[in-house]
Amino acid sequence: MRRAPWLASLTSVAVGALATLVDLVVLGVAVEQLGVDPRIANVPALLFGLLVQFFGNKFWAFQDHSRAWFRQGSAFLMVEAGALLLSATLFHLVVGSQLLPYLPARLLVQALVYVGFSMPLWRRIFREGNTS
Repeated sequence: MRRAPWLASLTSVAVGALATLVDLVVLGVAVEQLGVDPRIANVPALLFGLLVQFFGNKFWAFQDHSRAWFRQGSAFLMVEAGALLLSATLFHLVVGSQLLPYLPARLLVQALVYVGFSMPLWRRIFREGNTS
């Protein structure tokens, strides 16, 4: 039985929140508990968040159990690269306009890019209910 389309979107937002939490926890543990420089700890933290994002969206949000790992992983990384460029550009414009302080600007830009760019493209990568 297919789920309502809005449910996959809502679940994807929950996956994004979990990925952000994982990212922050890994960053915090690496810096505070292991004494790693934040600039170095940022990379593994982002990678853990990215893994949660991929697997959470594939299996949980879009319920795609296909074996198309390479195709989906490659497409996912391309979407993430585009999201990074789009986020950086929009953040630069918003902060440069001085309409918002940098932290609210970061949250706004990330939310817009997530909902308006990443999630619609992930729908093309992951096929809801796909088992082939």
